[in-house]
Amino acid sequence: MIILKDCLEVIIQLSLKTPVYLDEINNNGIRPCGLILGENLMNKRIIRTVLIIGLVSLSLASCYVMPAAGRVRSQSEDIDQGGAESVRVEILMGAGKLEIKGGADKLLEGDFTYSYREYAPEIDYRVRGNGVGLLEVKQEEKPGIRINNNYRNEWELRFNQDVPLDLDVILGAGEGDLDLSQLNLGSFSLQMGAGQANVDLTGAYPGDLQVNIQGGVGELTVVLPDDTNIEASVQGGLGEINTSGLDREGNRYVSKYTGSGPIINLNIEAGIGELNLFVQ
Repeated sequence: MIILKDCLEVIIQLSLKTPVYLDEINNNGIRPCGLILGENLMNKRIIRTVLIIGLVSLSLASCYVMPAAGRVRSQSEDIDQGGAESVRVEILMGAGKLEIKGGADKLLEGDFTYSYREYAPEIDYRVRGNGVGLLEVKQEEKPGIRINNNYRNEWELRFNQDVPLDLDVILGAGEGDLDLSQLNLGSFSLQMGAGQANVDLTGAYPGDLQVNIQGGVGELTVVLPDDTNIEASVQGGLGEINTSGLDREGNRYVSKYTGSGPIINLNIEAGIGELNLFVQ
């Protein structure tokens, strides 16, 4: 486990433009943060990534503990497409388990389970004059996080696979299982805080797909199709990058498939932890 104090010591040395190397860290009794830091290897992206540890740790330090969870509540919400020709979807979940997949008859069919009333999702949908719908599914921000053995906050969101979607997801902390293979995506973005996320992009897309992912602290797995051109760019990050079915060209990863058809343009700003890019 990375210790906040140790990483802050490294950051202080970096701010003084003092190079820090692994052997020096060990000799000085500082626990390594899992990297070798030199004045030519450290950049602003990595410093910002290291700072995420501090923010997450401080957030956890401010959590308060409840003696018992409230009654588990469940609700279902269905949203009709209305007159929208395409829809932009914005999802914001503070902490919990998020599942996204296709298979809905309506625009959205969602099931929500939570152990505190204030964690009930806020859902808003409207269609603009240009025929573009805007669907927001959000969890209202709270001053603290209640932690106990019975804590539950789970969203299962099913979308219609025929409606063109631009999907933006922010997951503060927790687990994300995003099976987007059946959705008609025009673009997708994901911002992670801390936890684990699996993103399945193995669908057949009618046009080029733009994907932007900003990692946090934890593990991110992205599964890509083997019959589609893929151009992936990975920037920053502290941790391990595992790939399968891709050729590396510097910070870029390209598919072995060279046929015609749409291109998946994948931009990843890696965080701290493990990044997996698999083609199947």
